[in-house]
Amino acid sequence: MSAASRLYPLPFLAVAILAGCSSQSGQPVSKGEKPVDVASVVRQKMPASVKDREAWAKDIATTFKSQGLAPTVENICSVLAVAQQESGYQADPVVPGLSKIAWQEIDRRAERLHIPLFLVHTALKINSPNGKSYSERLDTVKTEKQLSAIFDDFINMVPMGQTLFGSYNPVHTGGPMQVSIAFAEQHAKGYPWNM
Repeated sequence: MSAASRLYPLPFLAVAILAGCSSQSGQPVSKGEKPVDVASVVRQKMPASVKDREAWAKDIATTFKSQGLAPTVENICSVLAVAQQESGYQADPVVPGLSKIAWQEIDRRAERLHIPLFLVHTALKINSPNGKSYSERLDTVKTEKQLSAIFDDFINMVPMGQTLFGSYNPVHTGGPMQVSIAFAEQHAKGYPWNM
C-alpha cells in the first residue's frame, strides 16, 4: 500500500472531526488571543507514539485553514482530544464484530425486502475483483473502509448496480468519529484541498 493511499483517510477524518466541532464558519481569533501555527502545535501536543504525526499535523492545519476556524491552542487541543478519545489517532480503525454486524444487516435488509436469504447468500459467493468471494471478504472484514469497498465492488459488478443500489451503502459514517458522511460533505467546502 502506498503512503498516499494509506494517508487518504486522514484528510477526511480531519474534516469530520472539525466539521463536528464547528457550528459557524470563519471564526475569528478572540481579542487577546494570537493565532498560532496549527501544524506546529499539533506536532507539539500530539503523543509521540502516533504514526504519521507529520501527516496529521499537515491535514489538521489544512482543515483549519480551509474551514476558516480560529487557529488557537484551545481549538487545536479540542480537536486533538476528540480525535484521541474517539479514534486513537487511527484513520481506519478495526471495528470489533464488524463481520457479524454486516451479515446481520444484510439478512435484515433481505428479509425486509422479502428476498430469500439463501438467494442473497448464494449471490455473495460470486468472486469479487480481488479473487475472493464477497462472502469470504465479509467474513474477514475489519474496518468500515473495507466494508464500503466490498459494497462498491459489488454494486459495480451488478448491471445497473450503481443506479439500483448506490444509495444503499451500509456505511453512513466516516471512520471512528461516527460523523455522518452527509454532514461532513456539507462542511467540506473546497475539498479536496491543496496539500
